[in-house]
Amino acid sequence: MTTSIHTETEYGVMVVINGSGILITGEAGIGKSSLALALISEGHQLVADDVVELNKEENHLYATCPAMLKGLLNTRELGTINIESVFGDDQLLDSSEINYHLVLSNVQPSEVELEGQKSHSSILGVTVPKLVLTLNNPASISIRLNAWLDMQQANDDADTLLKRRQQQQMQQ
Repeated sequence: MTTSIHTETEYGVMVVINGSGILITGEAGIGKSSLALALISEGHQLVADDVVELNKEENHLYATCPAMLKGLLNTRELGTINIESVFGDDQLLDSSEINYHLVLSNVQPSEVELEGQKSHSSILGVTVPKLVLTLNNPASISIRLNAWLDMQQANDDADTLLKRRQQQQMQQ
């Protein structure tokens, strides 16, 4: 039987993209809800907007929405949107495991690595891969996020291929 170890509230947005739970954080007004709206319009699901309830069970993180805010998404431009009535109930989930942490930022990263960002967040003592995306990049945040998620899934394949090539090189 799994019991809850710890709970916490985070200001942010929780969405699910192709089965992966993404906790989106960043300063107030940076565009977290607008990004969620774009993702929902692409067919992904909303768990929570504005306030995300985090729950640690064993070594897994789960996100839910406070009952008062369930199914609502608020953007500065459009106001409060009832996701179920606009997009349908398939675009809403009651909860999701948190698999990744996306931080939206106005600040350009100080260093750009050839390998890209490989950082992590510790949330309630659980480590999850983290991506920081800046708003001053001309590519859509949604496109960059989806590309990064695809890269995470393919990362093991690339690491395996690189190691195999290195071993072959050493054997020559």
